[in-house]
Amino acid sequence: MKRTLRIAAVAGAVAIVVAAGLTTHESDPVRAGRSGKGHDIVIANGNDRLPNTTASDWITYADHVVAVTPVAESEIPPTPEEVERGEGMILRNVQLRVDDVVWSKAAPGRPAPTAFDWVAYGWSFQGPDTSQRVKMAGEDEPRLEAGHSYLMAIEWQEPRCSPGDEPVPGQWRGLGEDSTVPFDGQVIGDGELEGKPQSAAELLATQGIEEPDLSLEDEMTGKDAAALDHALDTAPPQTEEQFGPDPAETACK
Repeated sequence: MKRTLRIAAVAGAVAIVVAAGLTTHESDPVRAGRSGKGHDIVIANGNDRLPNTTASDWITYADHVVAVTPVAESEIPPTPEEVERGEGMILRNVQLRVDDVVWSKAAPGRPAPTAFDWVAYGWSFQGPDTSQRVKMAGEDEPRLEAGHSYLMAIEWQEPRCSPGDEPVPGQWRGLGEDSTVPFDGQVIGDGELEGKPQSAAELLATQGIEEPDLSLEDEMTGKDAAALDHALDTAPPQTEEQFGPDPAETACK
């Protein structure tokens, strides 16, 4: 069950990557695990951008909840420093097609997209040849792979121009670990997680009936988008808090 929430209070601090879909830090531990097909996979820990475990979190911080399917991807080369060091990450730019808009805030930052790009984990490499690589995924998160579909709670982030940093273009971003969930066959919980197949039926069979503090993803496992829409429409709103720097301080002039 998912209950851990790690909010990144200072955006970009000690960051290797701050991208549309992920935030990874040098200080975060990385563990190696096994995928369902017997292949090695590196699982990375990161910090959540915003609260994202409950329906109230989603309606407070997301602009839209969309059903998406990856339609193409391309590799993002590692930095020259990583290549010289002989270890690092190869990320992916994943093109996502929006199949359905499940829910929208009354006054979203901008209309829901019909498609958007998403920076996702790709591979970890070691040695001078980046072809020696191991698949990489975020802990308890989908890797976003072709042949699968997902539900995503997304927020529009305006362009940012922080002093001393490269400008960051406006982009759709997730809230955190629990804001992207498997959605194959329009069943929440069916599909891919951490680069391996997952079954909603198997998850339900192991879910405790009296289990307290279930996340929204846990509560919706095995249900459809209409059930999620109802949960969001009936959730109590929260007072939105500011995490990270004030947008007024990073606005591009």
